[in-house]
Amino acid sequence: MSQMPQIPVEGLPSSFAADAQDALAFAHLQQRRFLVAQQHSDSLTARLRLYYRFARLGLHLVEGAVLAVACGAVFVQYREYQRPVIRWWHRRFCNILNVDIRVHGEPVGGRALWISNHVSWLDIPVLGAHFPVNFLSKAEVAKWPVVGWLAKVAGTLFIQRGSGDARQVGNQLAEHLREGRHVLFFPEGTTTDGHKLKRFFHKLFATAIEADVPVQPVLVCYRDETDSLHPLVPFVGDDEFLSHATEILKSNHRIVVEVLVLPLEPLNGRDARTLCRDLEGKMAEALRGLQSLQR
Repeated sequence: MSQMPQIPVEGLPSSFAADAQDALAFAHLQQRRFLVAQQHSDSLTARLRLYYRFARLGLHLVEGAVLAVACGAVFVQYREYQRPVIRWWHRRFCNILNVDIRVHGEPVGGRALWISNHVSWLDIPVLGAHFPVNFLSKAEVAKWPVVGWLAKVAGTLFIQRGSGDARQVGNQLAEHLREGRHVLFFPEGTTTDGHKLKRFFHKLFATAIEADVPVQPVLVCYRDETDSLHPLVPFVGDDEFLSHATEILKSNHRIVVEVLVLPLEPLNGRDARTLCRDLEGKMAEALRGLQSLQR
């Protein structure tokens, strides 16, 4: 597996050091993307593959709209009988994009607040294909054509970053948890290139304490055909959704995503900040182990 180069950070404030490493990681990712794109950018086969997959994806989006009406999700969400339909739609979506999902471990039954690291918009169909969860997403996704509407009818909750409505969303999450639903959010608050975790935000962990439920952590790790971290999947920096999705649809390489289900984390009397920091440490260690896993 290729290794990202490091830069010296001694003597720098921690925030500057993190920003420097993030900038270097993004530059390294862009370089790998450029090399991959050159392999198929002018290929007739790549263009035909793109048109074919766009057609399949368009049909699948229409199917999603029809199913949303048929199962009543347009009118009322969060019904148990809708869950198999939503999971089937996610699985088929991943199949169209040539995503091979490999799940390690099983979640424990019962109510839980779910968390995951965040690499791409692909995280949602990948996790939604296997787990009965509703997602918390940034408000911008709600404005995406068709996809945003489908996310809404599938029961996604949206939060406006920097608007100060974390308390309101937290109250909504706690209510969902008390009613027995599984809600998943991304505590990093943004996507990464997949090499390591960003620092977790602790505020929404308070919903687990308020609803008195444990936390179910999961991790995703995307690989390419060389067993390296996948260069196309991360949705970071100045990426735009349509151009990013187009590059994935053009690629002839299967995307392998390893999904690791970690042990359920009980509250054990911890406050939100302590719970957040403890889980951040455990997930960072588990991610390093998952990245070293040989297929």
